[in-house]
Amino acid sequence: MAKQHVTLMITSTFYDMFGEYYYFIKEVFPYLKEYCEKHDIALYYRDVAFSLLNDYTDKSIILDDFRSIDFDRTFFICFRGHKLGWKPNYMNVNELTIEEYPELVKFVGNVSITELAIMHAIVPFDKYDHDVLQKLNPVKHSLFYFRDNGFFDNLSKTQLMFFTNMGDDDNKKVHDMEIAKAKDLVLETKNEFDKKGDFEIQVRNYKGRWNKDLDMHEIFLKYSQEYAEITNMNLDMFIETHENNMCYDYSGCLDAFECDGKELRDVLIDDIIRSLKEEFPENFE
Repeated sequence: MAKQHVTLMITSTFYDMFGEYYYFIKEVFPYLKEYCEKHDIALYYRDVAFSLLNDYTDKSIILDDFRSIDFDRTFFICFRGHKLGWKPNYMNVNELTIEEYPELVKFVGNVSITELAIMHAIVPFDKYDHDVLQKLNPVKHSLFYFRDNGFFDNLSKTQLMFFTNMGDDDNKKVHDMEIAKAKDLVLETKNEFDKKGDFEIQVRNYKGRWNKDLDMHEIFLKYSQEYAEITNMNLDMFIETHENNMCYDYSGCLDAFECDGKELRDVLIDDIIRSLKEEFPENFE
């Protein structure tokens, strides 16, 4: 039985998902890592957005994002809320990015970076590698978790601007529609995958409780510390940069996540283990 190496690629919008990120890295990943070690699988964790150590002026964010996904196209785990997220334009993209992923020219300026990551996971962009054009396969196991909006009534107006498209003025309806279209793409692609059986897309809905006794900034720092420890990355400069862009109303954060009447932790663990067994059956004989 060969030793397997697998990376769980996690992505979502950034400033509205600290509760989920911290929950996953504290409650889900340690259990999965220990479980996988018993079955000769080395499991790693990589947050696609959090892995980007360069700032927006570097113009390589999309490139780093896509390369992170291409690093291991076994798992793509996406938490999706009600915020469209940052929509990069041509001023945010360097020439190397377009050279490596030429199809991006059709989408830059029209699609958020989160939706670009989703597209590259399930309907991947062609990629030039050493001047050879590659047709990439979809990620083998793409797991999507869409968040319910039942906690909105507990948010301040400032917080709503970070958890929804409310702060986008005239673009709110447009951005809400773009999120809906992205979800439709996931569901349509899922139907295609289900018929062929070569790749997996799973879609679930979940909800969280708004806990006013938590501090969002503290959760962000705890997540940063956990992520730095398991990846051996120095995130000091990265943390300082993003602290300046966070919601300044830190009062409260999401916790107590549930899915299908169960703790989300248990659902995530079951979903990922099931996919691991499908991917590496010999390791579970």
